[in-house]
Amino acid sequence: MKFPVPIFRPRVGRCVAVLVVVATSTVWGESLLETMDQEVSSIYEKSRDAVVRIHAQRQFQIGNWVLLPTYRIATGFFVDKDGHILTTATAVDDVDTCWIDWRGQRITARVVGRDPQTNVAVLQINPENGTPTPFLPQGDSDVVRVGSLVIAIAFPYDFPSAPVVGFVSGLEIQSNGHVFPTTHIRAGCRLSPGQSGGPLLNVRGEVIGIAVAAHADGQCCALPIKAARKISDDILEFGQAQHPWVGLNVSECSPTVDPVESDQRQVFVEEVYSNTPAAAAGFCNDDILVSITSNAVRRSADVLNTMFYYHVGDKVEFTVRRNGLEQKIELTVGSRPPQEAFGSVTTPRLVPPGPAASQPVAIPASQER
Repeated sequence: MKFPVPIFRPRVGRCVAVLVVVATSTVWGESLLETMDQEVSSIYEKSRDAVVRIHAQRQFQIGNWVLLPTYRIATGFFVDKDGHILTTATAVDDVDTCWIDWRGQRITARVVGRDPQTNVAVLQINPENGTPTPFLPQGDSDVVRVGSLVIAIAFPYDFPSAPVVGFVSGLEIQSNGHVFPTTHIRAGCRLSPGQSGGPLLNVRGEVIGIAVAAHADGQCCALPIKAARKISDDILEFGQAQHPWVGLNVSECSPTVDPVESDQRQVFVEEVYSNTPAAAAGFCNDDILVSITSNAVRRSADVLNTMFYYHVGDKVEFTVRRNGLEQKIELTVGSRPPQEAFGSVTTPRLVPPGPAASQPVAIPASQER
Protein backbone atom coordinates (compact mmCIF):
# COMPACT_ATOMS: atom_id res chain seq x y z
CA MET A 1 0.00 0.00 0.00
CA LYS A 2 1.23 3.46 -0.88
CA PHE A 3 0.74 6.18 1.62
CA PRO A 4 0.08 9.74 0.53
CA VAL A 5 3.19 11.89 0.51
CA PRO A 6 3.02 14.49 3.29
CA ILE A 7 3.31 17.81 1.52
CA PHE A 8 3.39 19.91 4.67
CA ARG A 9 6.91 18.97 5.79
CA PRO A 10 8.86 20.93 3.15
CA ARG A 11 6.75 23.96 4.02
CA VAL A 12 7.63 23.56 7.66
CA GLY A 13 11.29 23.33 6.68
CA ARG A 14 11.05 26.50 4.62
CA CYS A 15 9.25 28.31 7.43
CA VAL A 16 11.90 27.26 9.91
CA ALA A 17 14.62 28.48 7.54
CA VAL A 18 12.88 31.85 7.12
CA LEU A 19 12.52 32.22 10.87
CA VAL A 20 16.18 31.40 11.37
CA VAL A 21 17.20 33.99 8.75
CA VAL A 22 14.93 36.64 10.28
CA ALA A 23 16.16 35.86 13.76
CA THR A 24 19.77 35.94 12.60
CA SER A 25 19.23 39.27 10.80
CA THR A 26 17.58 40.74 13.87
CA VAL A 27 20.41 39.61 16.13
CA TRP A 28 22.98 40.91 13.62
CA GLY A 29 21.18 44.26 13.42
CA GLU A 30 21.03 44.58 17.18
CA SER A 31 24.70 43.64 17.42
CA LEU A 32 25.61 46.28 14.83
CA LEU A 33 23.68 49.00 16.64
CA GLU A 34 25.21 48.00 19.95
CA THR A 35 28.67 48.15 18.40
CA MET A 36 27.99 51.60 16.97
CA ASP A 37 26.66 52.74 20.33
CA GLN A 38 29.78 51.52 22.09
CA GLU A 39 32.09 53.08 19.51
CA VAL A 40 30.41 56.49 19.65
CA SER A 41 30.49 56.46 23.46
CA SER A 42 34.15 55.43 23.43
CA ILE A 43 35.14 58.17 20.97
CA TYR A 44 33.24 60.75 22.99
CA GLU A 45 34.88 59.74 26.28
CA LYS A 46 38.36 59.83 24.73
CA SER A 47 37.80 63.20 23.05
CA ARG A 48 35.70 65.22 25.50
CA ASP A 49 38.64 66.51 27.57
CA ALA A 50 40.09 68.25 24.51
CA VAL A 51 36.79 70.04 23.74
CA VAL A 52 36.05 73.22 25.69
CA ARG A 53 33.24 75.71 26.16
CA ILE A 54 34.20 79.24 25.15
CA HIS A 55 32.79 82.41 26.68
CA ALA A 56 33.20 85.81 25.05
CA GLN A 57 32.02 89.15 26.41
CA ARG A 58 31.97 92.66 25.08
CA GLN A 59 31.16 95.74 27.16
CA PHE A 60 29.48 98.75 25.54
CA GLN A 61 29.58 102.29 26.87
CA ILE A 62 28.02 105.48 25.50
CA GLY A 63 29.42 108.49 27.30
CA ASN A 64 28.96 107.84 31.01
CA TRP A 65 26.32 105.21 30.37
CA VAL A 66 27.52 101.64 30.74
CA LEU A 67 25.28 99.27 28.80
CA LEU A 68 24.69 95.61 29.47
CA PRO A 69 27.45 93.52 27.89
CA THR A 70 26.87 91.13 25.04
CA TYR A 71 27.71 87.56 25.88
CA ARG A 72 28.43 84.70 23.52
CA ILE A 73 28.93 80.98 24.04
CA ALA A 74 30.68 78.71 21.58
CA THR A 75 32.75 75.55 21.43
CA GLY A 76 36.42 75.05 20.68
CA PHE A 77 39.02 72.30 20.81
CA PHE A 78 42.74 71.98 21.53
CA VAL A 79 44.96 71.30 18.52
CA ASP A 80 48.34 70.98 20.26
CA LYS A 81 49.96 70.59 23.67
CA ASP A 82 50.72 74.33 23.88
CA GLY A 83 47.14 75.36 24.63
CA HIS A 84 46.10 76.55 21.16
CA ILE A 85 42.37 76.30 20.51
CA LEU A 86 40.39 76.45 17.28
CA THR A 87 36.92 78.01 17.30
CA THR A 88 34.81 80.26 15.06
CA ALA A 89 35.76 83.85 14.28
CA THR A 90 32.18 85.03 14.84
CA ALA A 91 32.31 83.79 18.44
CA VAL A 92 35.18 86.12 19.39
CA ASP A 93 34.54 89.07 17.08
CA ASP A 94 35.33 92.40 18.82
CA VAL A 95 35.25 90.97 22.33
CA ASP A 96 36.84 92.48 25.44
CA THR A 97 37.08 89.33 27.52
CA CYS A 98 37.38 85.69 26.58
CA TRP A 99 37.68 82.59 28.76
CA ILE A 100 37.06 78.87 28.67
CA ASP A 101 35.52 76.30 31.00
CA TRP A 102 37.92 73.40 31.31
CA ARG A 103 38.22 70.73 33.98
CA GLY A 104 35.97 72.69 36.29
CA GLN A 105 38.05 75.86 36.04
CA ARG A 106 37.59 79.24 34.41
CA ILE A 107 40.75 79.99 32.43
CA THR A 108 41.43 83.23 30.59
CA ALA A 109 41.98 82.79 26.86
CA ARG A 110 43.82 85.15 24.53
CA VAL A 111 42.58 85.72 20.98
CA VAL A 112 45.68 85.12 18.86
CA GLY A 113 43.95 85.90 15.59
CA ARG A 114 40.82 85.42 13.55
CA ASP A 115 39.95 85.01 9.87
CA PRO A 116 36.44 86.16 8.89
CA GLN A 117 36.69 84.64 5.41
CA THR A 118 36.89 81.07 6.72
CA ASN A 119 35.23 81.87 10.07
CA VAL A 120 38.16 80.43 12.03
CA ALA A 121 39.83 81.91 15.11
CA VAL A 122 42.82 80.81 17.17
CA LEU A 123 42.85 81.19 20.97
CA GLN A 124 45.48 80.25 23.50
CA ILE A 125 45.49 79.52 27.21
CA ASN A 126 48.35 79.16 29.68
CA PRO A 127 47.51 76.14 31.82
CA GLU A 128 48.75 76.05 35.39
CA ASN A 129 52.24 74.67 36.00
CA GLY A 130 52.83 74.51 32.27
CA THR A 131 50.86 71.28 31.97
CA PRO A 132 50.57 70.18 28.32
CA THR A 133 47.01 70.37 27.08
CA PRO A 134 45.32 67.31 25.57
CA PHE A 135 44.54 67.66 21.88
CA LEU A 136 42.60 65.81 19.24
CA PRO A 137 44.52 63.74 16.69
CA GLN A 138 44.24 65.14 13.19
CA GLY A 139 42.66 62.94 10.55
CA ASP A 140 42.87 63.08 6.77
CA SER A 141 40.02 65.28 5.59
CA ASP A 142 40.91 64.55 1.97
CA VAL A 143 39.54 60.99 2.23
CA VAL A 144 36.12 62.03 3.55
CA ARG A 145 33.35 60.86 1.24
CA VAL A 146 29.58 61.23 1.01
CA GLY A 147 28.10 58.64 3.35
CA SER A 148 30.97 58.72 5.84
CA LEU A 149 29.81 58.56 9.45
CA VAL A 150 30.89 61.58 11.49
CA ILE A 151 30.58 62.65 15.12
CA ALA A 152 30.34 66.27 16.25
CA ILE A 153 31.17 67.09 19.87
CA ALA A 154 30.09 70.43 21.28
CA PHE A 155 28.28 72.28 24.07
CA PRO A 156 24.59 72.93 23.26
CA TYR A 157 23.22 75.99 25.07
CA ASP A 158 24.27 75.77 28.74
CA PHE A 159 24.29 71.99 28.82
CA PRO A 160 27.34 69.72 29.09
CA SER A 161 29.07 68.60 25.93
CA ALA A 162 27.37 65.91 23.90
CA PRO A 163 28.04 63.96 20.72
CA VAL A 164 25.90 64.39 17.61
CA VAL A 165 26.10 61.56 15.08
CA GLY A 166 25.42 62.07 11.39
CA PHE A 167 26.57 61.25 7.89
CA VAL A 168 28.39 63.33 5.31
CA SER A 169 25.78 64.44 2.80
CA GLY A 170 27.92 66.58 0.53
CA LEU A 171 31.32 68.07 -0.27
CA GLU A 172 30.54 71.53 -1.57
CA ILE A 173 32.39 74.62 -2.75
CA GLN A 174 29.25 76.76 -2.72
CA SER A 175 25.72 76.93 -1.40
CA ASN A 176 22.97 78.95 -3.09
CA GLY A 177 25.49 81.09 -4.91
CA HIS A 178 27.72 81.68 -1.87
CA VAL A 179 31.18 80.44 -2.76
CA PHE A 180 33.42 79.08 -0.01
CA PRO A 181 37.19 79.69 -0.10
CA THR A 182 37.60 75.91 -0.33
CA THR A 183 35.35 72.84 -0.35
CA HIS A 184 33.39 72.32 2.88
CA ILE A 185 31.95 69.18 4.44
CA ARG A 186 28.16 69.18 4.73
CA ALA A 187 26.97 66.75 7.38
CA GLY A 188 23.61 65.76 8.82
CA CYS A 189 24.48 66.96 12.32
CA ARG A 190 21.94 69.41 13.70
CA LEU A 191 23.74 72.10 15.70
CA SER A 192 22.21 74.10 18.52
CA PRO A 193 23.33 77.56 19.70
CA GLY A 194 26.65 77.17 21.47
CA GLN A 195 27.93 74.37 19.25
CA SER A 196 29.73 76.47 16.64
CA GLY A 197 33.45 75.78 16.56
CA GLY A 198 33.08 72.17 17.66
CA PRO A 199 35.17 69.41 16.06
CA LEU A 200 33.85 66.97 13.49
CA LEU A 201 35.39 63.53 14.06
CA ASN A 202 35.65 60.41 11.95
CA VAL A 203 35.03 56.86 13.21
CA ARG A 204 38.62 56.66 14.49
CA GLY A 205 38.15 59.68 16.73
CA GLU A 206 40.31 61.92 14.55
CA VAL A 207 39.24 65.49 13.87
CA ILE A 208 38.45 66.05 10.18
CA GLY A 209 36.71 69.43 10.35
CA ILE A 210 35.48 72.35 12.43
CA ALA A 211 31.79 73.32 12.40
CA VAL A 212 31.69 76.89 11.09
CA ALA A 213 28.11 77.28 9.86
CA ALA A 214 24.67 75.70 9.95
CA HIS A 215 22.03 75.16 7.28
CA ALA A 216 18.42 76.10 7.88
CA ASP A 217 17.53 72.48 7.10
CA GLY A 218 19.42 71.25 10.17
CA GLN A 219 22.71 70.29 8.54
CA CYS A 220 26.07 71.79 9.38
CA CYS A 221 28.99 72.98 7.27
CA ALA A 222 32.49 72.12 8.46
CA LEU A 223 35.76 73.52 7.20
CA PRO A 224 38.11 70.57 6.61
CA ILE A 225 40.77 70.34 9.31
CA LYS A 226 43.54 70.51 6.70
CA ALA A 227 42.25 73.94 5.65
CA ALA A 228 41.65 75.04 9.25
CA ARG A 229 45.21 74.13 10.23
CA LYS A 230 46.54 76.06 7.25
CA ILE A 231 44.67 79.13 8.51
CA SER A 232 45.83 78.63 12.11
CA ASP A 233 49.44 78.11 11.00
CA ASP A 234 49.23 81.35 9.00
CA ILE A 235 47.90 83.23 12.02
CA LEU A 236 50.65 81.88 14.27
CA GLU A 237 53.40 82.58 11.72
CA PHE A 238 52.27 85.77 9.99
CA GLY A 239 49.73 87.22 12.42
CA GLN A 240 46.90 86.78 9.92
CA ALA A 241 45.60 84.31 7.36
CA GLN A 242 47.12 84.51 3.90
CA HIS A 243 44.58 84.12 1.11
CA PRO A 244 46.24 83.77 -2.27
CA TRP A 245 45.21 86.00 -5.15
CA VAL A 246 45.51 85.03 -8.81
CA GLY A 247 43.11 87.33 -10.64
CA LEU A 248 41.25 84.87 -12.84
CA ASN A 249 37.53 84.47 -13.35
CA VAL A 250 36.96 80.88 -14.48
CA SER A 251 33.90 79.00 -15.68
CA GLU A 252 32.98 75.45 -16.66
CA CYS A 253 31.72 74.08 -19.95
CA SER A 254 30.97 70.62 -21.35
CA PRO A 255 33.76 69.07 -23.41
CA THR A 256 33.29 69.07 -27.17
CA VAL A 257 34.03 65.31 -27.37
CA ASP A 258 31.44 62.90 -25.95
CA PRO A 259 29.84 65.35 -23.51
CA VAL A 260 27.16 62.80 -22.66
CA GLU A 261 29.52 59.91 -22.00
CA SER A 262 31.50 61.70 -19.29
CA ASP A 263 30.68 64.02 -16.42
CA GLN A 264 34.07 65.69 -16.79
CA ARG A 265 33.91 69.36 -17.65
CA GLN A 266 36.46 71.81 -18.97
CA VAL A 267 37.46 74.83 -16.90
CA PHE A 268 38.33 77.85 -18.97
CA VAL A 269 39.40 81.42 -18.27
CA GLU A 270 36.45 83.71 -18.74
CA GLU A 271 38.28 86.88 -17.77
CA VAL A 272 41.80 87.93 -16.76
CA TYR A 273 41.65 90.89 -14.42
CA SER A 274 44.11 93.67 -15.12
CA ASN A 275 47.01 94.43 -12.80
CA THR A 276 46.87 90.97 -11.22
CA PRO A 277 49.33 88.06 -10.99
CA ALA A 278 47.43 86.26 -13.76
CA ALA A 279 47.78 89.22 -16.12
CA ALA A 280 51.48 89.51 -15.36
CA ALA A 281 51.97 85.79 -15.97
CA GLY A 282 50.42 85.97 -19.44
CA PHE A 283 47.04 84.26 -19.08
CA CYS A 284 44.52 84.89 -21.85
CA ASN A 285 40.77 84.70 -22.05
CA ASP A 286 39.51 81.28 -23.18
CA ASP A 287 42.62 79.45 -21.94
CA ILE A 288 41.58 75.97 -20.81
CA LEU A 289 43.09 75.04 -17.45
CA VAL A 290 44.53 71.52 -17.58
CA SER A 291 46.40 71.30 -14.29
CA ILE A 292 47.94 73.27 -11.44
CA THR A 293 51.32 71.70 -10.62
CA SER A 294 50.42 67.98 -10.48
CA ASN A 295 46.73 68.51 -9.66
CA ALA A 296 44.36 68.00 -12.59
CA VAL A 297 41.68 70.66 -13.10
CA ARG A 298 38.28 69.18 -13.93
CA ARG A 299 36.00 71.58 -12.05
CA SER A 300 36.16 75.19 -10.94
CA ALA A 301 36.39 73.90 -7.38
CA ASP A 302 39.73 72.28 -8.24
CA VAL A 303 41.21 75.73 -8.80
CA LEU A 304 40.03 77.09 -5.44
CA ASN A 305 40.94 73.93 -3.54
CA THR A 306 44.46 73.82 -4.95
CA MET A 307 45.26 77.53 -4.64
CA PHE A 308 43.87 77.74 -1.10
CA TYR A 309 47.03 76.17 0.35
CA TYR A 310 49.54 78.48 -1.31
CA HIS A 311 51.08 81.58 0.25
CA VAL A 312 51.88 85.03 -1.06
CA GLY A 313 55.07 84.90 -3.10
CA ASP A 314 54.84 81.20 -3.99
CA LYS A 315 55.49 80.30 -7.60
CA VAL A 316 52.90 78.01 -9.14
CA GLU A 317 53.03 76.26 -12.52
CA PHE A 318 49.82 76.09 -14.53
CA THR A 319 49.29 73.95 -17.61
CA VAL A 320 46.83 75.48 -20.06
CA ARG A 321 45.52 74.53 -23.48
CA ARG A 322 45.54 77.47 -25.90
CA ASN A 323 44.48 77.05 -29.52
CA GLY A 324 44.69 73.28 -29.12
CA LEU A 325 48.25 73.27 -27.78
CA GLU A 326 49.35 72.82 -24.17
CA GLN A 327 51.81 75.20 -22.58
CA LYS A 328 53.18 76.01 -19.13
CA ILE A 329 52.61 79.31 -17.34
CA GLU A 330 54.39 80.18 -14.11
CA LEU A 331 52.53 82.50 -11.78
CA THR A 332 53.66 84.27 -8.61
CA VAL A 333 50.86 84.26 -6.04
CA GLY A 334 49.72 87.67 -4.87
CA SER A 335 47.81 88.87 -1.82
CA ARG A 336 44.04 89.14 -2.05
CA PRO A 337 42.86 92.79 -1.89
CA PRO A 338 41.16 93.72 1.42
CA GLN A 339 37.90 94.56 -0.37
CA GLU A 340 37.67 92.14 -3.27
CA ALA A 341 35.90 94.10 -5.98
CA PHE A 342 35.84 91.60 -8.82
CA GLY A 343 32.95 89.49 -7.59
CA SER A 344 34.34 86.10 -8.66
CA VAL A 345 34.54 84.75 -5.12
CA THR A 346 32.25 85.65 -2.25
CA THR A 347 32.17 84.45 1.32
CA PRO A 348 29.22 82.70 3.01
CA ARG A 349 26.57 85.06 4.29
CA LEU A 350 26.62 85.37 8.08
CA VAL A 351 23.08 86.57 8.72
CA PRO A 352 19.91 84.52 9.14
CA PRO A 353 18.28 83.61 5.81
CA GLY A 354 14.65 83.97 4.99
CA PRO A 355 12.23 81.16 5.83
CA ALA A 356 12.48 79.59 2.39
CA ALA A 357 16.27 79.76 2.09
CA SER A 358 18.77 77.04 2.84
CA GLN A 359 22.03 78.94 3.07
CA PRO A 360 24.87 78.37 5.51
CA VAL A 361 24.67 80.86 8.38
CA ALA A 362 26.83 81.36 11.43
CA ILE A 363 24.24 82.63 13.90
CA PRO A 364 22.53 79.30 14.74
CA ALA A 365 25.91 77.86 15.70
CA SER A 366 26.63 80.38 18.45
CA GLN A 367 24.70 81.99 21.24
CA GLU A 368 24.49 85.69 21.94
CA ARG A 369 22.69 87.38 24.77
